[in-house]
Amino acid sequence: MRIALVEDDVSLAQNYSDLFAKADWGVSHYLDRVSALEGIEESSPDLAIIDVGLGPEDEGGFQLCRQLRSNPITERLPIILMTARGEQDDKIYGLNLGADEYCTKDHSTDYLIAVINSLIRRIEMDRQPLSVDRSKKTIGSLEVYPDEARASWKGQLVDITPGEYWIIERLVELPGAIKAHHQLMINDVEVSRNTVTSNIKRIRKKFKAMDDSFSAIETDFGRGYRWQKDK
Repeated sequence: MRIALVEDDVSLAQNYSDLFAKADWGVSHYLDRVSALEGIEESSPDLAIIDVGLGPEDEGGFQLCRQLRSNPITERLPIILMTARGEQDDKIYGLNLGADEYCTKDHSTDYLIAVINSLIRRIEMDRQPLSVDRSKKTIGSLEVYPDEARASWKGQLVDITPGEYWIIERLVELPGAIKAHHQLMINDVEVSRNTVTSNIKRIRKKFKAMDDSFSAIETDFGRGYRWQKDK
């Protein structure tokens, strides 16, 4: 397991590095966004842990997350955002950018290790082919795998983030029924209308990239969205 740690506090970074070393995880430490972006692209770590505030860049971690998600080389890299700020709006913003987890620095080290282990299990699942033996739900051409937060369309795995998966899962709870914006949450955090709209656009784009005829997600203007089972 190789971790890219992006943290401008050298003392804190050393504490994290010592913690990860006890778990036999390798760590590459970066002090700023620019060096981290270059290093992560070159070294292809298994996981990135990124502090939101990086030196003079108060939201440098957010910007780095956005850059990593927009690069084909790093778009699927599991990302944990770390911050001293605990505001829900920041958490929502980070998840909307594509982060897999968002932790505040007042969380215990045991909590952080548990989050990392959870992502490791997801990484291991991603490296395995989908199996008919796994728990799944079938809705027309869509198959969702709740235990893994993954989905496939017409037998092909869809490249979605965990946050995008949660939205799909809620849409397909009752195909054909309208889900209001406030009912579509990411990681059980209620999000804004704009956040939901942005995620729906990304989800549609990913399905259409695989199947240009995809039209299962319908908009009911002013009310929300529905998943219409294909025939």
